[in-house]
Amino acid sequence: ASGITASNLPAIDAVRATSDNVADKWTQIIRTFFSFDTSGLPDGCTILSAILSLYGYDKDDDLPGNSWSLGVYSATLIGPTIVTYNDFQNAGTSLLSNVIAYASWAVSGNVNQFTLNATGLAYISKTSYTIVCLRDVLYDVADELDPNNHDPVWTSYVKTHMRLHGSGTATPAYKPKLTITYDVPAPSNPSGGAYFARGAARAMSF
Repeated sequence: ASGITASNLPAIDAVRATSDNVADKWTQIIRTFFSFDTSGLPDGCTILSAILSLYGYDKDDDLPGNSWSLGVYSATLIGPTIVTYNDFQNAGTSLLSNVIAYASWAVSGNVNQFTLNATGLAYISKTSYTIVCLRDVLYDVADELDPNNHDPVWTSYVKTHMRLHGSGTATPAYKPKLTITYDVPAPSNPSGGAYFARGAARAMSF
């Protein structure tokens, strides 16, 4: 199954910032949530790697002089398949992946891959949903950690965005995807009770 994003539209904003026409004021910052049912993972498995694949749609930057970038963060939702306005505040600040800058954001159906770090791998649920959020790293997250010291360069009433194919895309291969590679212990040796070498790694996509 593919991730349930904040919208089932064909294209959604991975990040979007919109300036007001009042100096140094901002009217919009978007965070994008994804929910993957990862309960199918074996309880005793060891997660070796995980990649969140997001297929770019387009991008546009009318706010020159800024360094927009995206990373994956933890998140909670009111329900695993429901996103509300109140959930905007339920995004974490610990980075779970690599960071992709605006200049490197792939568009036109090309893939953007976020490889989860050790914290991200430990965050994956084996019994329920794994819920993550895309956030701008240098302004959104940095300003939450250190308020009022990380404002973007302001220009009157313009926007920047990086968009991706959402769950409602007409091309199923472009839907958001979380691929997890894991290992499980090999069966025990009936005669000696010891374990054989670990089995071959296997992967699941959600």
